[in-house]
Amino acid sequence: MAIVNATDVVLKIDVTAATSYVKILHSTSASLSISREMRDSTTKDSQAFSQSLAGLVSWELSGDGFVDFASDAALETDELITQMLKGTGTNTDDPKVTVQFGVAGNVYTGSAFITSISLDAGVEENATYSISLQGTGSLS
Repeated sequence: MAIVNATDVVLKIDVTAATSYVKILHSTSASLSISREMRDSTTKDSQAFSQSLAGLVSWELSGDGFVDFASDAALETDELITQMLKGTGTNTDDPKVTVQFGVAGNVYTGSAFITSISLDAGVEENATYSISLQGTGSLS
């Protein structure tokens, strides 16, 4: 068994729909959560025990990092905000992004919507961001 160094596990986003995944700049953490809803199938014949059937599967990604508005090295904070605002007002572009989560050789890929971005800038602290993405469709 090979234990993975979490530093190597990254969240990448393709905002161009051209499968050119770019990792989020200055990332400090990344998380993938997959959950399954359960459907109640309890009947009078269940002998007082709850019974369930598998329902919908959903997934979401989140990440944190340091803010950078001026780098060409990776996906910067400003690009993430621009992508989130697509599909609102007069900007009718598709707001979905394609995402990858993992480490080389073990990557999960799917489409997602950026559901929140927050920026935090305390006095004499590093400016940070948090991002959340809700998956839509399958995760492969």
